[in-house]
Amino acid sequence: MRKAVVDWLALLGVWIMVLAVPVVVLGGLGVLVWSVLDDDEGLQELSDLHRLCGKNHEGFGEAAPYGGGGPHPLVLFAGGTDLPAHATDGQNGKPTPKDVQLVACASRPARASDRVSESCTYVGGETDSSGFGGSVTIDQYPGKVDVTVYEARTGRPVDEFRLSGPDKLKCESAVLEGTKSHDVITVPSTSDYVPRLEEYVTENAKP
Repeated sequence: MRKAVVDWLALLGVWIMVLAVPVVVLGGLGVLVWSVLDDDEGLQELSDLHRLCGKNHEGFGEAAPYGGGGPHPLVLFAGGTDLPAHATDGQNGKPTPKDVQLVACASRPARASDRVSESCTYVGGETDSSGFGGSVTIDQYPGKVDVTVYEARTGRPVDEFRLSGPDKLKCESAVLEGTKSHDVITVPSTSDYVPRLEEYVTENAKP
């Protein structure tokens, strides 16, 4: 597995480690975010738990059993989260891979509606056939992400829920030169994921 370069941040008093493809880990008092690089057959790294998000949702027999009262350490594999650029120091470390009881898998963001919620138009971006500056339009669509929570040891689905992105975002004041017209999907932020996943960490185990 390639070595990951990480930055430690903290959000709401919990640990966050950030890379390009985020993974959020909640374990009692902690949240951790990092990148998935490879799948290994054994449970050596937290990123190995990504196997449960595959087609067969194959669990790890060496993972901690899920049951009783919390905390139930949980790992979320999700892309497209709005991670913070700055945060204060946290006081909690990451769980070991075999301590994790739950794995949450988020789908790729998709349109929640075919309705354009906002159009942002900029002058002077693309050029028309005569070579003069034209306009660029960026259409926004409200997005959605489906999250399924699995038991790490067995791969059994425990629960599922849906998160919605904002209806629309404020148009940027400018875009980079050369930008072409395109569509964007709004996505849930990290602050949307955390309270929903904390329920699974802190509450009694679901049957």
